[in-house]
Amino acid sequence: MQTEYRQTMLGSVQPRSATVRPMLAVDPGNRFTKWIECQTVRSIPSYVKELADWEEGGSDGQSYEIGFDGRRYLVGRLAQLMGGAPAFESGKADLAHLLILPALASDSPQRIERLVIPTPDSRNQQTIAKLKQLETTLEFTVNGRDCLSTIRKIEPVDECRGAYDLAANRLMWRYPKNPNGILDIGGGTAIARLFAPGGALLRDADIVLPGTSHLAQRLAAAILPKIGSTADAGMLMDCIESSTFVYGSTDIDFSREFVSVRDSWIADIRAKLKANWAKYLPNLGELVVIGGSASLLQPMCEQSKGRFKVAPKPQFFNLFGLQKEQN
Repeated sequence: MQTEYRQTMLGSVQPRSATVRPMLAVDPGNRFTKWIECQTVRSIPSYVKELADWEEGGSDGQSYEIGFDGRRYLVGRLAQLMGGAPAFESGKADLAHLLILPALASDSPQRIERLVIPTPDSRNQQTIAKLKQLETTLEFTVNGRDCLSTIRKIEPVDECRGAYDLAANRLMWRYPKNPNGILDIGGGTAIARLFAPGGALLRDADIVLPGTSHLAQRLAAAILPKIGSTADAGMLMDCIESSTFVYGSTDIDFSREFVSVRDSWIADIRAKLKANWAKYLPNLGELVVIGGSASLLQPMCEQSKGRFKVAPKPQFFNLFGLQKEQN
């Protein structure tokens, strides 16, 4: 017998015995979904696979089986292995309602006063409307466990904001009276932003750049003669992340092609930063690079003679800032 799961009516109120969480930050990114659970950072691949009735589910440290709205899903690594939809292709806003559910799992009913979610542009009304649909009571299962969570308020925050605030709190800006920037290297896209002294976002300096999925697409074209078919972008990004540079379970090494493609990708990023920030560059303080692929920009940081730098724990730096965790 298949259990029915449902999203309850907007404005429903949980029992008074519900656990109250004042704030929870979840980052359903293009490559990974991240949150902090009991002071432990959780990170799972941002893949979703809807399961047919005949398909088996499962769970492990990076995978969750979800029951929601009468359907079953895998979220995380198993979803990736079973050919699920990656957020960097499908759009993380469309998958956010499923990607965040593992972070909302609780043994007892809970009420979350503020659910903070980073978004490319907090002014995008279409995206905000999708996120605001989560301001309700959700009934679902995670790995067979019944969960009931009420979200009082969704708080969309511009990507890079948490990272800038954390860098300021840690006194990382050597020139706090100058504009300073954050470059977030994501899976689908990379976002570069400048902040005025005091933290105001300089909207006219926003730049959307090609993320690691674009790097993987270029790399797939470069190694096509070696592999004989178009390489899977997700697998390539996993290889790059682990620095193995061997495709899947084969012995095909693409390290040489990677260096060439990476250098070209970095050159494009530098050119766009220079062109779009022309009026700010003379007074620019520093640029902090964050994101799971921040280390790929290390050559650019070295060429800047310290003006650009990779943040500590770059994949989680923005999350720490949103959660106000000093990790």
